[in-house]
Amino acid sequence: MPFKYAISILFLLFSFSAWAQTTIETNRIDAPSPLFFGGGIVFGGGSGSFQLGLNPELVKTYNQYIDLGAAINLYYASYKSTNEEGSINVRSSNTQFGLGGFIRVWPIEQFFIQVQPEYNWTFTNAKSYTNGNSGNSNVSAPSVLAGIGYGKRNENGFSYFSVMFDLVNSMQSPYRMGQLTAQPIIRAGVGFPIFRAKKKQP
Repeated sequence: MPFKYAISILFLLFSFSAWAQTTIETNRIDAPSPLFFGGGIVFGGGSGSFQLGLNPELVKTYNQYIDLGAAINLYYASYKSTNEEGSINVRSSNTQFGLGGFIRVWPIEQFFIQVQPEYNWTFTNAKSYTNGNSGNSNVSAPSVLAGIGYGKRNENGFSYFSVMFDLVNSMQSPYRMGQLTAQPIIRAGVGFPIFRAKKKQP
């Protein structure tokens, strides 16, 4: 059921982008819409947790208001819990692979709102220092990231900085990391055009 939920949101976003491309004439930019390839660096965490990874993106700009893209998540994360004396009780590490799509809406210049449904697979290794037990597990979970960002974009490329949260907040999500609440996902990235349509002759 959660996976179907994420797929449904992706379908709605792609449908919305197609509608925007064909009907929002007043928002159309004059320059041909380029296709970008870029990458993001991911930082996140909280008390006792840390996340670092890469977020390659393929982005299509439809007009000055709408971007639609696809993303791959490649993360490594660690988490530890301590007792009152500061000694480690449990330490774990996670390797994550995920796929998703996103839409960026630019209501005003240089500021955007982003929604990104995705599905992630996490491979975990954990060790308890209390009893010496250790083990491995594989889990998967849907996420819907949403947040705001600041950036610049034109036909020559883009750059951005954003802060998002996982609205689904699944216990098996890599963004939860065993915490009581979802952790903020801080992303920064750049992109460069790989395809640009030829300008129409007047």
